[in-house]
Amino acid sequence: MGSRRTSGGSRHLRFKLLPRKKGRKTDRYEIWNAQFNELIGHVFWRGGWRQYVWRMVPDVDTSRSCGKEIIDFINKLMDERKKK
Repeated sequence: MGSRRTSGGSRHLRFKLLPRKKGRKTDRYEIWNAQFNELIGHVFWRGGWRQYVWRMVPDVDTSRSCGKEIIDFINKLMDERKKK
């Protein structure tokens, strides 16, 4: 699920790489519910915090396991960033 892949995920979630906007240095991802094919959030770089963060769309509930998958995905992005 590296930052260069267009998608990645698990049985429950998919992470879709978005096209990079002109002038942006970091990648952005959509988070999709794989079962219902619904957009449930975004992963993006928060410059002031110097880290990737996620924002869920309104009225989306997630379980601890889904939260863990998102955190694991962000941790991989951060690890890749540190290697550069």
